[in-house]
Amino acid sequence: MLARMKKGPCCGVVLAACFCFLYVATGTWPLSGGGPWSGDPTSTSFTDQQQQQEDLGYTDDSSLPLNYPHPTETLNDGLSFRYFDTEVTFQTEGVAGRLLTQHEHALLTSAKEAAKHYLTQLHPNTAFVSGRYRWLPDGVEYDLIYKDEASDVTSRVTLFQKLEATKVLRSITVDQKTVVNMVVTLKGRVAKYATFLDHLVKNVLPYDHNLSLTVVYFSDDFLDEAREVTSSRLSSLPNFKWSFIPLEERNFSRGRGLHIGAQQKDSKYMGELLFFCDVDVLMHSDFFSRCRSNTKKGHQVYYPVVFSLYNPKLVYPLFDKKVPPVNEQLAVDEQSGFWRTFGFGMACMFRDDYHVSGGFPDIRTWGGEDVALYQQFLKLTNIKVIRAPDPSLFHLYHHKDCMDTGSSSYVACLKSKAVTEGSQLQLGLSLLKLHQGTDLEGVLSKRFYYFWLVPYLGLLLAVSLLTNLTQAVLLLLNRRVRYFRTV
Repeated sequence: MLARMKKGPCCGVVLAACFCFLYVATGTWPLSGGGPWSGDPTSTSFTDQQQQQEDLGYTDDSSLPLNYPHPTETLNDGLSFRYFDTEVTFQTEGVAGRLLTQHEHALLTSAKEAAKHYLTQLHPNTAFVSGRYRWLPDGVEYDLIYKDEASDVTSRVTLFQKLEATKVLRSITVDQKTVVNMVVTLKGRVAKYATFLDHLVKNVLPYDHNLSLTVVYFSDDFLDEAREVTSSRLSSLPNFKWSFIPLEERNFSRGRGLHIGAQQKDSKYMGELLFFCDVDVLMHSDFFSRCRSNTKKGHQVYYPVVFSLYNPKLVYPLFDKKVPPVNEQLAVDEQSGFWRTFGFGMACMFRDDYHVSGGFPDIRTWGGEDVALYQQFLKLTNIKVIRAPDPSLFHLYHHKDCMDTGSSSYVACLKSKAVTEGSQLQLGLSLLKLHQGTDLEGVLSKRFYYFWLVPYLGLLLAVSLLTNLTQAVLLLLNRRVRYFRTV
């Protein structure tokens, strides 16, 4: 037993020595006399190349593997590269291909200039061909392809732009008791307006008491009905401040209506923080917390990206469901809607900032006034625009009529109408049903995968019951026969 115990440490020492020998023999440790990348700083080639790299602002760390950086990835990490050339970028998320934005040009230009500056020493006539980049947790990785037409040499340059340490710029205390005045403009559509008020009274105002409402109504035959709906829905809330402003104008202009609502006489009483809204938009109560947090008078305005719901009559039957009440449809889901990135109509801002921007233009056609105001804010150097998806703001589906073919906004109206019907999958399934007569009810629900088991299990249960009943009857008959034989 003692001999065996002594053999253990000896074997360990021998294995460790073999491992060290193999480690050195394979060149993993830096050895002297190994050329320019051996790590010998006295080597002439090493010194010259190191000095050249320092002059170019480039450091090649020979201790790094060839595939550095190599982040830890899983199947759905979303760390795929974005391909780009001189003008266009292609990515897997969002649109398939689009023009590079101004900020992407600035980001990629600095990387291309650094790579070209390095390659010019080796290939003077090199030119950029294409590249790819991706954001990593600690920086940006680039792979850029260059070609020297004179020597017909292609080079790939890998760059890594490390992110700096996080810095706290400022901290601001947010007053969540600031009154938010919702400004809505309307003409007709009283049923939609009633739904908006019902949701506000039942699902928002009980949880946030620092809200007010201003409604600007363009005169038509439904003016009295709209006034009555407002009064009846809000009469149960004596502490809620609201204002109904009828206009003697019949030519509807959303921009003009919102402008009048923003500068009404009782503006101080209604609140200084404005939320421009539509009756097609419903919200959860926590949205107004972000409305207050993302705005600051004289410094910042908030343009939330609204989640637009698809046609419920198309979506829910595909899941074998009935269309639920409106308040139960308000959820962010891939199959229920999409982010309305092209819409700028919903906005939170202080009244003074609205006036500084110049306000809404008086546009009498469909759309355009929201984009105009947004662009006016982008030109102001002292006000920052916050643009972000808000998971508590929902645009309800409604039928859209694009009748004015001569209008400049006709194409935009058609695009908006097309993308709001359903997802690519849902519209494709609808086409199959239309052209091939395929029954698609419940095709996207889990029931689709196991509904065939229901009749099979029912049949199996019926056979089992019948078998048990037969056996019970036979058993009873056998007992009776034996009883009579005994007698």
